[in-house]
Amino acid sequence: MGLGAFHKKKRYCINKIKINFLSFFFNPKKNIKVNADNIQTCLLIHDNNKLGDLIVLSSLYRELSNRGVKLSILTSATGRAFLSGNSRIHQFYIKKSNAISDVLALRKQLSGKSFDIVLDPFETMPSFGHSMLLSGVSHSYVLGFDKWYQRYYTVYHPHDEKLTAHMCTRASEILHHFYGDERNEFDVSYDLPLPESVEKDVLNFIGNDKVIIINALGAKKICRLSNEQISIIYSHLRKHYPEYRVIFTGLAEDIRSIALSGIESLPFNEFIYTVALTKFSQYVISVDTALVHIASAYEIPTLALYPNARQTTYPSHLIWAPNNCNALQVVSPTYTVKDISLKVLTESVEGLLSKYQK
Repeated sequence: MGLGAFHKKKRYCINKIKINFLSFFFNPKKNIKVNADNIQTCLLIHDNNKLGDLIVLSSLYRELSNRGVKLSILTSATGRAFLSGNSRIHQFYIKKSNAISDVLALRKQLSGKSFDIVLDPFETMPSFGHSMLLSGVSHSYVLGFDKWYQRYYTVYHPHDEKLTAHMCTRASEILHHFYGDERNEFDVSYDLPLPESVEKDVLNFIGNDKVIIINALGAKKICRLSNEQISIIYSHLRKHYPEYRVIFTGLAEDIRSIALSGIESLPFNEFIYTVALTKFSQYVISVDTALVHIASAYEIPTLALYPNARQTTYPSHLIWAPNNCNALQVVSPTYTVKDISLKVLTESVEGLLSKYQK
């Protein structure tokens, strides 16, 4: 076992002990039935920077709003900026950082609030800070899906414990839990409204051009293409599809590191502009799952490049698949996208544009 893996396992065990220890300081919640007609307020807990989480469950914001529920979301500043154009969200509670002082301040803020229901819809690595936040909503009905925090929930929902379903199915499980007596099936399509000013700025930037987005360098090392892979994709597009404007997205420093001259990127810093660009693009090629799911929200033809799962017990390429009928998913033979062959990349790019020609 490497030193990094050892420290990760040690943190895992220490946090697990802390979570269980804290849970004994308050009584387990009673499993009471909630009358759906009485649900007026809801808090959804998303205390990390993973935007993909907020996208795949975005149907909840629409469906709860349609039922007259005022939805609040506990998230990071990144999450709030991403959802800034969604009028269905009543209020945000912001976790500034993982520092205990910031978590305690947020917990104190929550302890003075009362919500009819609280949703903890995502599994996480055991986190003491997360358990502190959950313990701060002791006066609410809490529905959760993470086995580490069962004592903090009113109801623990074992949805997809064997990890065989797409993450978006959790939205329908939540809705069925509270509104299961409704006759119609729930609409779990993604819902990502944007500020009009952002859309206008992006439309002015691209004009009447047809756009292909390339997101080649993800946040994780396993989701970063090599310079050779990026070059083969870009060269194929410039040679065979010169009528399209190719725009690279991602962090500015990552785009500057790409060894290609004259490539174009967005002149805006905020990620919300990348969301708008995706909405008005013709194709997306991405190693980043957040962008893949944004493209899914707008049904944009997408080539999604995924690393294979490190562990068969967590098939991330299945759980976080594109969920888009207009997407092609290529899974690397190893746990890094750098091992996708140049031949497969070229054929996949060509397959995307020829199948969904615009």
